[in-house]
Amino acid sequence: MARMAKDRYSVLLVDDSEDDRLFLRKAILRNPKLAIAGEVCDGEAALAYLEGQDAYKDREKHPFPDVMLLDLKMPRMTGHEVLEWLQTRGFGKLIVIVISGSFLPQDINRSMALGANAYFKKSAARDEQEAMVREIALLLDKSVDLPPARDGGAN
Repeated sequence: MARMAKDRYSVLLVDDSEDDRLFLRKAILRNPKLAIAGEVCDGEAALAYLEGQDAYKDREKHPFPDVMLLDLKMPRMTGHEVLEWLQTRGFGKLIVIVISGSFLPQDINRSMALGANAYFKKSAARDEQEAMVREIALLLDKSVDLPPARDGGAN
């Protein structure tokens, strides 16, 4: 059974850069299709958020997101390590989009091989950020007709 497109998608921002989260937050707030569910600054916090552990137990306050925007280069746990961890979990409906300062082919290829649904290069330019966020919203609408990119190891 195909899922229906939503009026609004919830977003979890995962990035160690306060500035990058600020720029993304502003672009997301200007897009009516996206709403921020939460923000964390490293991969370990992303895992805790997704599993509803510790400070993220209250799902009213910290709802499970439709999409996670994931940086690659972070302390404590990298974006690639988060993608590897996701392969062992049953979060098949979660859309994961890598947003990184790296445009190295090996980072892109590894991210996609580990189950990322898309990969975008970070930009400080407002028009480029807004274009990226529009593209993410379109991707989310299109993804409702597609099977999940990863099975999460749980069926």
